[in-house]
Amino acid sequence: MKILSYNIFGTKEPKGSIPKWEIRQQNIKGNIPKWETRQKNIKRILNQVLSDQEIKICCFQEVNENNIDLLNDILIQNNFKMLKQFPMKTCSCTQYNIVAVKNEPAIQIDFIACIPHGSDDEYKEIDYQVIDYNMSDYRTTVFVSIHYHNRQYLIGNIHTDYISVEGKIRGTIKSLAYLDKIPADYKMIVGDMNMICHMSEAYIIKKENEKYTTLSRNKNFNIMDQSWHGYGLKEQVNSDFAFVEKIKEEDYDYEIIKQDNIQDEGSDHRPIIITIKE
Repeated sequence: MKILSYNIFGTKEPKGSIPKWEIRQQNIKGNIPKWETRQKNIKRILNQVLSDQEIKICCFQEVNENNIDLLNDILIQNNFKMLKQFPMKTCSCTQYNIVAVKNEPAIQIDFIACIPHGSDDEYKEIDYQVIDYNMSDYRTTVFVSIHYHNRQYLIGNIHTDYISVEGKIRGTIKSLAYLDKIPADYKMIVGDMNMICHMSEAYIIKKENEKYTTLSRNKNFNIMDQSWHGYGLKEQVNSDFAFVEKIKEEDYDYEIIKQDNIQDEGSDHRPIIITIKE
């Protein structure tokens, strides 16, 4: 079975102004494709990726009103069902971590749950969301539990904060603690971690919960194949990865879906595919 994770970069540049993401990347060589081009690229990439019949669960980050309809259309065309949405208050717009599951009789959806990364014990509706730990946004992990071929899978779709180190560490540790509460044959959190898998934040998280390790490359991994490419960034930034149970590390494989031309990418992130080998 395979799980797809993809941050689809839902910021739409306003007319007559320079968008924040362009200012942030103005020193990076290479032009960022326009919004319409990115949407066409996302549609082409997802239609190609989802032709793989082994993909059963999809996790998308940075979904908002600009791209949710396109995403839903693509999912329906590829026989996937978008599950319950949990709106998040952000510094720019309302966002969603979207989970979709393949429409197959063999797949039984047990439940979907949302864990906030801040101090809330439970997810709050958007009008009551408090952004704390110096985070930019109200961040969450959306979990889905499914039964498939006599196995139970618990998959969390995570998007950590991009500003607050405390927020991303606390949110990830909290998400791993939730994994510990639910019995499953295979369990993981996957998504845009907004941290580098071999640096201090991930190290602190793994020291806090030693049951888990990071899954961020395979045997044929090219050190220059970064998951966040920034439309021309010349550094190895692999911020899209998974935390999996350490005792089952060898049961997984990791792959980045890279386009030959960076102008053909649909987002500043690349899709990743986690394979559970059985």
